[in-house]
Amino acid sequence: MEHDRDRRHGAKQPEIFNHERAARLDDPQRETFLPTPVLIAALGAPHGASVLDFGAGTGRYAIALARARPDLHVVAFDVQPEMTAIVRRRADEAGLSNIETADTDVARLPRASFARVLAVNVLHEIGDIDVRALGDLLAPGGYALLVDWDGGVPREVGPPADHVHSLAEARERLARCGLSAQPLGIAEFPNHYALRVTT
Repeated sequence: MEHDRDRRHGAKQPEIFNHERAARLDDPQRETFLPTPVLIAALGAPHGASVLDFGAGTGRYAIALARARPDLHVVAFDVQPEMTAIVRRRADEAGLSNIETADTDVARLPRASFARVLAVNVLHEIGDIDVRALGDLLAPGGYALLVDWDGGVPREVGPPADHVHSLAEARERLARCGLSAQPLGIAEFPNHYALRVTT
């Protein structure tokens, strides 16, 4: 438990999202304020690239990305094996051969290997160790698309405002972790901020 606390130092949300509530991640209502096609377009993955879905949960976005872009190699990572088991089952059911899973320890992921990293609704949950790891995972010239609940806008959905960052807080935290963040201002994401993150 001590190791888990150290790993989550800097996280805004007190506890990591519990896999027993996984069905919430698949609520179709989310498409109304975080549409998957817009997310995939904003990611802008180059042809043939390796893409990491960091904090993939049930694989909502990793599966959609692998299906929409068969040229990509998609790695769905989540610290909870229960989540990646769901992703593997769904990938098998969909007959997708361009997606694999990884779980438990971000340190096992190959460094400087991903042209794009997708991180949706995870910044408020992860510690500074894992925030810094995002930069280490990027291939030269690559970037992460970081999208998270905006604590600075009124919302009727998502975590409480004090469990997430405002846009300014997110950029400040990323800067402290050695990362640069450019806001993208995506109108289709009214409850979230979107950042292009580089080293």
